[in-house]
Amino acid sequence: MLLHAAFFFGALSAATTVGSFFGGAIRARIWIGLPVGVILIALVAWNATIISQDRDFELLLSGIAFFATAIARLAMRRWSWLGSQLFATATLASFGYLLYAGSITYAVAQDVVYLVASSLLLVLELAALSLSLSYLFEIVDTLSRRSDATHAGDPNHRPRVAVQVPAYNEPLEVVGETLNALAALDYPDLIVQVVDNNTPDAATWQALKSLCEKLGPRFQFMHLENWPGFKAGALNEATRRLPKEVEIIAVVDSDYVVRPDWLRSVVGHFADPEVAFVQTPQNYRDWEDDQYLRGLYYSYRYFFDITMPSRAHRNAIIFAGTMGLIRRSALEEIGGWNTDVVTEDAEASLRILARGHAGVYINRAYGHGLMPLSFDGLKKQRFRWALGGVQILRLHWRRLVLPGHGERLTVAQRVHYLLGNVQWFGDALMFCFTVLLLLTALSTAMHHQLPIRRMTGVALGLPVAFLATGLLRAVWAMKLRTRCTWRDAIAGLQVWFALSWVVTLACLRGLVRFHTTFLRTPKVKEGEKSAISAVRSAQVETLLAATGLAAAVVMVVRAPSFATGALAVLLIFQAAIYANAPWAGASSEGIHLTPLRRAYRFSAQSTGGRPGIGADTLAIPAAVAIVALVLMLLISLAAPAPPPEPTTSAPGEQIAAPLHPSPSASASPSPSPSASASPVSSPSAAPSASASPKH
Repeated sequence: MLLHAAFFFGALSAATTVGSFFGGAIRARIWIGLPVGVILIALVAWNATIISQDRDFELLLSGIAFFATAIARLAMRRWSWLGSQLFATATLASFGYLLYAGSITYAVAQDVVYLVASSLLLVLELAALSLSLSYLFEIVDTLSRRSDATHAGDPNHRPRVAVQVPAYNEPLEVVGETLNALAALDYPDLIVQVVDNNTPDAATWQALKSLCEKLGPRFQFMHLENWPGFKAGALNEATRRLPKEVEIIAVVDSDYVVRPDWLRSVVGHFADPEVAFVQTPQNYRDWEDDQYLRGLYYSYRYFFDITMPSRAHRNAIIFAGTMGLIRRSALEEIGGWNTDVVTEDAEASLRILARGHAGVYINRAYGHGLMPLSFDGLKKQRFRWALGGVQILRLHWRRLVLPGHGERLTVAQRVHYLLGNVQWFGDALMFCFTVLLLLTALSTAMHHQLPIRRMTGVALGLPVAFLATGLLRAVWAMKLRTRCTWRDAIAGLQVWFALSWVVTLACLRGLVRFHTTFLRTPKVKEGEKSAISAVRSAQVETLLAATGLAAAVVMVVRAPSFATGALAVLLIFQAAIYANAPWAGASSEGIHLTPLRRAYRFSAQSTGGRPGIGADTLAIPAAVAIVALVLMLLISLAAPAPPPEPTTSAPGEQIAAPLHPSPSASASPSPSPSASASPVSSPSAAPSASASPKH
């Protein structure tokens, strides 16, 4: 019954996904959305009745779906009916699956090892489905509303503004465009503070100093030698040196070109004394001619077009650094930027909101930067963002979770900041499920079964349903919101997948110790072919992909059955996730280098270089050792399974396999250091543990 209900609500969720996203119907008013929603429920119930021959039960499930949709619609009055139905049915499907999984876990408990292993699997499933619903909530919360959150600004408010431009080892060809654009800003009371932080080559920073002198008295240059605290430490010192009359501080990365009307258009929001910071999207340029760059561009867009508008409805946005403005008094009130956190901007916004201030998000691009041109640089960037998310959790978990510790944070703000940083662990969950699938393949090939919960034939369709609808929602949401093509949206999905292992590694390092070194990648040799370079830049991912593919083939050859075939498909999908890393490496090597790209390619912004970066050589060997230890332990506990007996029953009735929904890959969809991880980390599913014939 529970499995039947999970399938019913899963099918209804899939049908509602297609019905609501097609033609942008998810925003349809209730007199359109309600009839369409009822028709979708009726169609699913009609098909389910044909299969089950239990009309009364299907009517009961239909009534539950309608009632849950009505509750969601009442709770979220700004949502459309179809958006409410989509979230309600996905929640019911997840809840039904977890109840079913829990019931068979403890109903057939065999021994302590089985009970512990199966309970851990259930916890992983709960985490994966919770992340799935958090991503879906953001999608529905943004797409099913007819308008985004707004805040009225005073167009006549003109406080004194300082634009800070942090730079480290940046070529003059790139940062020169940034400074020239700032010189053209249409704003009367402005200074531009160029902060060179620990650039080792004197000729590089002296050329930048000369340019600032040529641009006039508005521009102030400061070079910090052997300065601690990375970017946060440099900006704290720069703020200390600002004139007292400066009220607002804006931050612009050294590769951004801003529009002349940027400050004039957004600074008026600070007329409201409750507003402590204003954030506009981080956007990019010089990407249209290359398919890899197009995918990378739209993978960045997701956070600022879907996640941030959702958070803005509850005053829970983050300060994302570049293209953001912050009230100086609010920054000084919290003691400045935290030099212990690599995503100091997002961490600061949490502390500011906890003081009762407000943040404003304006979903309009006023500046365009350059994206990392090398895959190594992209990996280092994403590693820092994920690591920063883990650091924020470690530093502020009491504030986000425990009653009485949140100061003036609302419940909604706590939830958004908690989930936004927990979502980085979607990739770590996906890696855990990949390991379980590999153990499944190994034990099945050896005709063993792992001491962990299994499910029978028809349940194998659930992970496929979770996977398909989750990926469809993420890609379709990106397409609807950014108006990109299907090809571009899928390329964006590939970029998220390509960064999965990097995010996993950042989460593991961040959990082990708070202060950790940044990511170090293999150096590309001069003249090396792009294919070899791609493999070198994604060694672990290539190994995982090759191992997954080989394990799937061996499992099917050694123990052919319906169950092993289904598991092989899911294992191949997991392998394909990691295979996107060498694809991204090769694609980045094939980018046509214009003069600007050639100069930018070796800048710190593109390569991910930072002053004082060391190497953590123990992380990967330690992870491999842990996986090997777990592998040996589980194999030693595995009990040999007798060979299958001949049977004439239908394969779907005879097959038993463990099942769990797993997050697919999650590289943060966002270019923000605190941004949540990719929305596709939750919706996928993959069975783990052994698949063996039932006899």
